[in-house]
Amino acid sequence: MDLAQAQALSTPLTAAEHHQVQRGAAAAGQTAEDFARDAILDAATDPFLAALEQAVETIASRDRDMIRHDYAD
Repeated sequence: MDLAQAQALSTPLTAAEHHQVQRGAAAAGQTAEDFARDAILDAATDPFLAALEQAVETIASRDRDMIRHDYAD
């Protein structure tokens, strides 16, 4: 795991965020730690997000290939 990502996971929650995690965990019947872990892993493996990232990479690589300059002719 990238260190920057690991540091983001250890960022303290605000009181409102902590309350949201506690409520979500109680509704799911999990501990707050298990609930947060599951939420993080679900977000990290989201197929829609992966598809969007792939689309961005594809479009970005096409744009680099299509750059033309007037003086290049």
